[in-house]
Amino acid sequence: MLERLLPAIILGACLLLAPSFSQASEEGGKLTSLTPLGRGEARFVTGTADGGYAVTGWVEAAEGSAVFLSKCDAQGRLLWQREYYGHGYSCGYCVREVQGGGFIVVGDTKSPHGYDHDVYVVRTDEKGQVLWEKTFGGPHCDYAWNVEQTTDGGFILAGGTESYGAGQYDVYLLRLGPQGEKLWEKTYGGWASDVGYALLEIPGGYLVAGNTASFGAGSTDVYLLCTDEHGQLRWQRAYGGGGAEYGWSLAEAPDGYLVAAEKEVTGEKGAYLAPCLLKVDAQGNLLWERTYGDRPGAAYGVFASSRGCVLAGKREGQGGYYNLWLAEVNEGGDLLWEKACDLGGAGSCGYALLAKGLDVVVAGRRQDAGASAGEAVLLVARTRGNPPLVLLAVTGALVLAGVTVALRWGGRLLRGRNFSRR
Repeated sequence: MLERLLPAIILGACLLLAPSFSQASEEGGKLTSLTPLGRGEARFVTGTADGGYAVTGWVEAAEGSAVFLSKCDAQGRLLWQREYYGHGYSCGYCVREVQGGGFIVVGDTKSPHGYDHDVYVVRTDEKGQVLWEKTFGGPHCDYAWNVEQTTDGGFILAGGTESYGAGQYDVYLLRLGPQGEKLWEKTYGGWASDVGYALLEIPGGYLVAGNTASFGAGSTDVYLLCTDEHGQLRWQRAYGGGGAEYGWSLAEAPDGYLVAAEKEVTGEKGAYLAPCLLKVDAQGNLLWERTYGDRPGAAYGVFASSRGCVLAGKREGQGGYYNLWLAEVNEGGDLLWEKACDLGGAGSCGYALLAKGLDVVVAGRRQDAGASAGEAVLLVARTRGNPPLVLLAVTGALVLAGVTVALRWGGRLLRGRNFSRR
């Protein structure tokens, strides 16, 4: 008799104790495993040639924060983790594997001459040991939010600068040689604040996506600009209406480009920012724009999938707290499925994601109400009806410390793993 009742007892316990995923199609499962460790935040994840993953962000340190670089194998097991301190209060925003081995991490670090920040670049070997590190910038705040290795073995960085340019902030494009030597730097924008968050190397030049307050129809609009290989501006576009619209990440599509964004819309409760996706052609002409959901949120990451693209970001849940939000849309921008992950705290979101085959890897954060930081974890799960999902999220230590549960999302848990300092 007990054997017959045991599945129902277990199911009832899961329903009572575990946070859940919600989905428009009512598919979904229960969060049953989470292993938090390490105070900090994961900001970017990339695939590596050996089938594993590299992750960067920040962790708490004596001087405020340090950049971290974590290497995981194809099963999500942590192989090693390194920290880079710069001049203190440092953060990594993007990491790429370098041809020939090793990694490059870009972000920002406190200026040694004051309280402003400089661009911070760390080049490592395949084990994360520093080969060289450099800072760039002027007398004010300067940041690098994305990096790509160029076809000649050098690097191109995109970010924002308060030190140079025509406005309060300008888009900052920085070209480096293989050893980190500065080849050239360019700024783009107008009289107000303009920044670049995402970057692609395209044939004959570069494509940068971000935000502009200098151009467009609203207070802030999505900003897309194209340059030649020397940084000379070819064209620039602004997208938006009368309200605010912010562009965060960029992906290549078969017939153009996709920009993950958030857009100000008006609903029953007034104006709010909602997850948004834009598609443009090769010349930056808008093909379509879609918003998703009837509550506040944002789409921070986008990555092409076999059916269209997958998105990661945040969406408001009960109590006004944000949950980590994931969605897949088809080539026309129509929603195929979405999931909002309630991790039991406040401030959950996904910053960046990677789709590899049927796997999806999401770098994000979760912060408990009143806490100053969270913890990074790696969850590997397999879905049924949707792509297998690998979640790299940041979770708060206060609520879940010492608790191990498993993730079941329409399928079975494969592995739960966390990032810790070593």
